Amino acid sequence: MSNYHRLIDRLINVREGLLYVLKEEKKTELFARNSTGLVRQGRWIDAFIFNSSASWMFGTLIFALSTIVYFDGSDLYSAEVIALIFAVAIAAMYAILTSLMPRSGGDYVFNSRIIHPIFGFSFNFSLTVWQLFSAAFTLFFISFVALAPGLEVLGYYSSIPALYQAGFWLIQPLNSFIFATVSNVLFTLVISTGIRKTFTTLNVLWIITLLGTLVMVASLLATKGQTFHSAFNSFMIASNGTSTVADSFSFVQGSVSTPRFVLAIPEIAIVVDSVIWVFWIAYVAGEVRHANEKKRNMSAMAGAAALNCAFFIVLVYLLYSRVGIAFISGLTSLSTAASPSLPFSSPLQALSAVLVLSTGNFYAALIVLVAITLGYSVLFLPALYLQPIRSIFAWSFDRVVPEKWSSVSSRFHSPVISTLAVAGVIEAALVLITVESNILLGIYSASVIAPAFSSIFPTALAAIALRFKRSKNWVVQEPKSNKGYLITLLGCVSLAFILFMTFEYLSNESFFFFPVAGASSTLLIAYNFIFIPIGALVYLGSYLIRKRRNRIDINMIASEIPPE
Repeated sequence: MSNYHRLIDRLINVREGLLYVLKEEKKTELFARNSTGLVRQGRWIDAFIFNSSASWMFGTLIFALSTIVYFDGSDLYSAEVIALIFAVAIAAMYAILTSLMPRSGGDYVFNSRIIHPIFGFSFNFSLTVWQLFSAAFTLFFISFVALAPGLEVLGYYSSIPALYQAGFWLIQPLNSFIFATVSNVLFTLVISTGIRKTFTTLNVLWIITLLGTLVMVASLLATKGQTFHSAFNSFMIASNGTSTVADSFSFVQGSVSTPRFVLAIPEIAIVVDSVIWVFWIAYVAGEVRHANEKKRNMSAMAGAAALNCAFFIVLVYLLYSRVGIAFISGLTSLSTAASPSLPFSSPLQALSAVLVLSTGNFYAALIVLVAITLGYSVLFLPALYLQPIRSIFAWSFDRVVPEKWSSVSSRFHSPVISTLAVAGVIEAALVLITVESNILLGIYSASVIAPAFSSIFPTALAAIALRFKRSKNWVVQEPKSNKGYLITLLGCVSLAFILFMTFEYLSNESFFFFPVAGASSTLLIAYNFIFIPIGALVYLGSYLIRKRRNRIDINMIASEIPPE
């Protein structure tokens, strides 16, 4: 080789080296730092329990039972099985996407990378707002729906008036606010200590709930119809005095026509809540070991859905066979009408009391009450806190919001500033709930589709678009056997189901969107989607500010997957 050719080769090598260095410098300049500061401390069992807890079936069970009169169809078994099939498809979609981009922030990360950052942010912003609102109501419901009616039943079994009084005390809005505020502080402290301690705390609470659920199943198995009949009549006399109806059980049972045992299609969209939220671990994927493995993600998600589905079907069967469909429908109907013959202000409270009352004795009732309190509300809280916290963290890491919001404690490996901000917003929402409970409860009930739509709809579109995505900064590697068609198929199934759920909720507006002072049903429907365009405006404003002040194009940041 001549000296001339050697010189040309050296120049080419130097040029390629300089281009590589410049590319790496440009690459590292996009992010504020080379590491998130989060640590992968979560195990598979933590992910499984987190997913199961985020979709635990008590709340859905009580809500679904309270709707069988309205929809005139009590076959919840078929509804649950159909919901499980679609939930598994959604879980598989999230499992694959999470494995491709195993970072905290969930769908914001992969939706912003696959489609566009303004798309990913606007829907994730909507989800976060509704999650904060849901967290506040969940804290409020700990005492209002679960503890209060349960304590009344404990008062009946123990003949201790103080337990009755405690139940009546907790049902007052101001007292529910005090209880919720204390719970907010406690959960904020736990979550601030990092994902490892948060998971440990949740695991303990889940095990207690699981044991309590097994006691509930055993109690219902040992209960005969006549036994519950007598127990309910005695409880009504203890609650309302001797002036109550002599046979309260028969009075309640005969108050309305028994719904048919057929599948009511809208029930599918309702019962799916007991299995659909098992993809919630995606939002803390940057803190879970081996989150880049599809099979591991899938087993943690689908396994949790299967467990929740099994318990849901077993409890529905036992309640139907021991308590009776006719009694449940009458109870929910009278409670909805706020009948003076019942000591409950809502069907949710009435059904919570039935679950505790069906145990037959004080000690079993106490265990079941703890399980209902945890499973109806408390188990949801880690997901309701962590999703907004980790989403805000991801926004900050992408510089859409102030960078200090993604600062991580070196001791706890947790974004403390985001955690405190979320706790503050939740507390503000609690104040509003207490002051304007009638209005906000109506808005909350009317916005049940908002979180599901804000998370699943954009993710389904991203899954469909994934196989067409080409990026210079990251590569999607799918098995050659399916050439990316699996994720496309899962995206199509997930998209079809979320559109079905949305249609069912909107087409039954007379049930879900009941009147709220100063808000028409049209406005209540709009609340489900209003924060999506607001999120787009927030992102656009942030883009312009960063471009002008910092000369940073935040769209370019979303062309790369965040570092770990």
